[in-house]
Amino acid sequence: MQKQKVKSPNKTALVVEGGGMRGIFSAGILDAFMDKRYRQFDGFYGVSAGALNLVSFIAGQRGRNLDIYTGACLEPHFISLKRHMKGSNLFDLDWLFDRIRRQHMNIDKFRSNLQGKTFTIVTSCASTGYPVYHNFDEHFELDHLFTVLKASSALPMIYRQAIAIEGRNHVDGSLSDPLPVMKAAEDGYQNIFILRSRESQFRKKASSANRLLAWQFRKQPELAELIRQQYSIYNEALENIEQLKQDGITITEIAPDASLSSTRSTRDRARLVSDYHKGYSTGFSLLQQLNQAEALQPA
Repeated sequence: MQKQKVKSPNKTALVVEGGGMRGIFSAGILDAFMDKRYRQFDGFYGVSAGALNLVSFIAGQRGRNLDIYTGACLEPHFISLKRHMKGSNLFDLDWLFDRIRRQHMNIDKFRSNLQGKTFTIVTSCASTGYPVYHNFDEHFELDHLFTVLKASSALPMIYRQAIAIEGRNHVDGSLSDPLPVMKAAEDGYQNIFILRSRESQFRKKASSANRLLAWQFRKQPELAELIRQQYSIYNEALENIEQLKQDGITITEIAPDASLSSTRSTRDRARLVSDYHKGYSTGFSLLQQLNQAEALQPA
């Protein structure tokens, strides 16, 4: 008698979008996941602020992201329009990531919780314009992890220097792959959770501001083209999500039901805390719905 093939179990990925200070929304969702002890993820994909949020989630450090957004990120030194007008960085990522690295990251637990799993951080190669996917497991090097995290957040408009990694310059991952859902599907994940910082119906539009920024980076043509085409790259990523649904991939999208109070560079603590609680409530409600759906399934 011919043996039946045993199907491999479905793997679940967690993808977290960036968005600067709007990342406070997904920080709230992740804290709700921790409170409900929902950690059934086999892989993690993060871009920019989303990748930073995942560090605390993987390490099981509830509230750490909230402390970062409403602590270090609100200190006067981090965001300075005056400094930017003088030709330096609007966001001082060097200072911020030094603070974050020293802000009680539980490295041992982070390593332990990555055993048998993969954490993928997206950056954009400044010379080719292509996304680069950096994979980390429990054997990661701490210096390399934080270099890649900083590169994934190094949006050229706010931080003027590209980050050198293995001989190439890298910038913010959201420029080339803002929602690495297609990458997760290509890696074999059949169930994908997506944490958004924009509402589901949001679509980007071509803007004169992006065209001006692209002109400013005209000596770096690949990077300039990424900036110029931001709207189409972002909208194509959303089209990919719809295509994956048609292909049988289970997509669970968690997004704000309306525009957040916070913007990429919000400095208002009350607005940030409000969006954090919106994220927490959204995540908590989703898990209640999932638990109810599982209870209704036949044994």
